[in-house]
Amino acid sequence: MHAGEDAIEIQHAPHASIALFDEQGRLHGWSPAFADDCAQSSLEFRECLVGDVWPEFNPGRWKEIWRNAQEHGAARVVQVVARTKQGTSSELVELEIGRFVSDGMPLVKIEVRRSATRRLHLMQQEILQSMANGAPLRGIMETLCRRVEALAPSVICSVLAIDRDQQLRHIASPSLPLHYSRAIDGVPIGPKVGSCGTAAFRGEAVEVTDIASDPLWEDYKHLALPLGLRACWSSPIKAPDGRVVGAFAFYYPRPRGPTVLERQVVATCLHLCMIALEHEETRSRAYEQAFTDPLTQLPNRARFQQRVSEAMAIVAETGQRIAIQYIGLDRFQAVNELLGYAAGDELLKVVASRLRSVVKDRDAVARIGGDEFAVIKVGDFKDEDIAKRARGIIEIIGEPYLACGQRLELGASIGIALGVDANSADELIQDAALAMRRVKELGRGTYFFYEKELNARMQARRRAEADLRDALTYEQFELYFQPIFDLQRLAVTGAETLLRWHHPERGMVSPAEFIALAEQCGLIEQLGAWAIRKACLAAVKWPRDIAVAVNLSPMQFDNPGLVRTVAAALEQSGLDPSRLELEITESVLLRDSAVNIAVLDELKDLGVSIALDDFGTGYSSLSYLHRFSFDRVKIDHSFIRDITRNEGSLKIVRAIVMLAHSLGLEVTAEGVETDEQLAAVRGEGCDAVQGHYTGTPTPVAAFLERLGIPGDHRVSAA
Repeated sequence: MHAGEDAIEIQHAPHASIALFDEQGRLHGWSPAFADDCAQSSLEFRECLVGDVWPEFNPGRWKEIWRNAQEHGAARVVQVVARTKQGTSSELVELEIGRFVSDGMPLVKIEVRRSATRRLHLMQQEILQSMANGAPLRGIMETLCRRVEALAPSVICSVLAIDRDQQLRHIASPSLPLHYSRAIDGVPIGPKVGSCGTAAFRGEAVEVTDIASDPLWEDYKHLALPLGLRACWSSPIKAPDGRVVGAFAFYYPRPRGPTVLERQVVATCLHLCMIALEHEETRSRAYEQAFTDPLTQLPNRARFQQRVSEAMAIVAETGQRIAIQYIGLDRFQAVNELLGYAAGDELLKVVASRLRSVVKDRDAVARIGGDEFAVIKVGDFKDEDIAKRARGIIEIIGEPYLACGQRLELGASIGIALGVDANSADELIQDAALAMRRVKELGRGTYFFYEKELNARMQARRRAEADLRDALTYEQFELYFQPIFDLQRLAVTGAETLLRWHHPERGMVSPAEFIALAEQCGLIEQLGAWAIRKACLAAVKWPRDIAVAVNLSPMQFDNPGLVRTVAAALEQSGLDPSRLELEITESVLLRDSAVNIAVLDELKDLGVSIALDDFGTGYSSLSYLHRFSFDRVKIDHSFIRDITRNEGSLKIVRAIVMLAHSLGLEVTAEGVETDEQLAAVRGEGCDAVQGHYTGTPTPVAAFLERLGIPGDHRVSAA
């Protein structure tokens, strides 16, 4: 090996542990990393012999090593016991021994591959932790490349993604010049597109040991060779379903192929890249699904509410105005009845397209649901400006349509609300919706500005609120309990409380209906406090090894007395705080996260456990595991439902369990309903399960009877 070539390698591996020895075994030079490994000072190294560092290398063996290195040149790898200044370690390390020539003087270069497996493990933990922290994909991959370049000397690492158009997209390559990364960004994959494009096209690794002569690089070697890149090994990154989603590459400063260590590194990195890219894809898809109407591809109601909230915050500072135009289609139901829902869907797409042509800002128009749309306008405008736009929308929607060979005409009724009296986005949108319904009452096909007396819907809401208050007063609520089954102890170790409403006229009312209503009308605090108190009173009568879990609504965190409520329930019941688990969803941390995290910290100080429920359904779930010290994550039932049929769901469950356990969290799988699902989640390392397979929600007496505990344990609204 020539000195010039070795200088290139050391430049690309500044953290490598390297030492140079002469024929007599005297130390002639060393890297800082080598000194750190040996815990020696420069002064102590002055008269050091190779046998002082590694006693295995006695004079006879060193003579053999010297001869082999000088005669054959090629590096060889030996294993020795690691030793430090303090003594002997039990750890085996690899030494790569090869010839080195410096200013005409023959030497032997020894590179210490200290604890390669351990360093790989630490790198893996660091990358997984970055994912859990919610770090951006590019930042995670940049860190991965730098760690790999420190671990595998002389390599330059690159990570590329494959987009929907089957083009290479640069993600990370910290040691490559920016102009090189830009040159390959957007290049379509194919059978002769360097190493990465070809590997992605073939779906298999491509090893090019000489870029200058390999035909795969014919069109791209002019980019690589001037940078001193002589070889490239690229491996496809595959999603659990087999799709190629990226390429992971090693570049080398001289013609060669990968070493055994480098193959081990790449195997680990491919798995990490797969998890990172899949998480990014899932997060992007979840965001798109959460905030996009699937039929029209317009923003949906949730995204529109966000946009209105953001706009209201801006106008509060700037003094500008905000207006909502709530659009209801006229005569649309007749089209559905006449031509069917498929034709109706096509008409909705056309309406969406026409609205986009009027409203240039894509996020300013949304499909609220059914045949209703909404438009937001922010700026310095007059009422007449908004009225003019409303007339334009009515005109363009009123233009004829052709569906199923028939000429159809629709109309539009528009309600307009100005952000004068509204205190929230929901209120402003609701005001516009009330105005739109007033238009329909008056004859349709025009627009109407909201006025405060439009409160018919509010009256209906007050009636529903009165029913809820009656339910609390007249003991119409009851707690049901669903078993939580511990897979290690093979026993029920807890129960989740679920609220049921026995309405005197409507019968059993779904929680999906009355919980949302309670949140809207401000009764959730009272209802939630009742549920916590009754759950504690019930659980204190159970065996001490059975805990109880209670769901908290995000709205309960708006109540400054939430912590006092929980503390009072524990004190009044006498329940040990360690037997109470409070479950929250990601939305708690989306809303005023700093304040809510402080509340969670106070709850933890009481001694209760905190679980993150429905984990995996949000677009940034992993970040919450870093922002707060949870005790448990509960994997959403949507992943468990498909775990035996969908390899992607299985991989996601596996990744969640691995991440949670690495952070010291327990994992519960929700929605387990079959033998196969139970076997799958147990195989992936879940700690507990919950679902119809292990027990449906029942009143407390039936729950305890299932456990073989007699007695009257009824929990009512008293």
